[in-house]
Amino acid sequence: MFLRTAVLFIVLAGVTRIQLAADPPQTKPASPDSPGFREFSQRLQEYLKLQKAMPRLRTTKKREEIIARRQALAQKIRESRANAQQGDIFTPKASEEFRRVIRSVFQGPNGSNVRKTIRQGEPVADRHLTVNSDYPEHLPVTTVPPTLLLRLPQLPPEVAYRIIGHDFVLQDIEARVVVDFIPGALP
Repeated sequence: MFLRTAVLFIVLAGVTRIQLAADPPQTKPASPDSPGFREFSQRLQEYLKLQKAMPRLRTTKKREEIIARRQALAQKIRESRANAQQGDIFTPKASEEFRRVIRSVFQGPNGSNVRKTIRQGEPVADRHLTVNSDYPEHLPVTTVPPTLLLRLPQLPPEVAYRIIGHDFVLQDIEARVVVDFIPGALP
């Protein structure tokens, strides 16, 4: 009886080991404690403090008023961040960490699915982005695949990750402003 149980245990252990070896390697989730992501999160919090300090007008359902208020908020953000430039939030250290994670997802076992998800909308030619500019109104909002989102720092509802061509963008949702971007981050 003991011998039979031992043999069964050894066989099961071998099968489990074979199964684990056959599974495709999983991309490690990004560590929120990595220096690059910590730096990104700190810079993002500074931006959100500035954004929340902007005066808000009462809500309305009129489209014209909504657009006017969004444009006024965007202008106030631009004035408050007059010297903002690419790399203020996506610092070099943060950009490298984002690029590493993006590369690992695109090179991983689901890389082709990730590409398909990103390219589902109309193909977007590379555009010249600038910090504090309006997010292009006519561009579709590209879906950032969950496979990638799960490996990146979570964002508060005021901002979102976007993809324009090969650039990875941080957008202010309410003001529709490009907060920062990483040029050429996507392969």
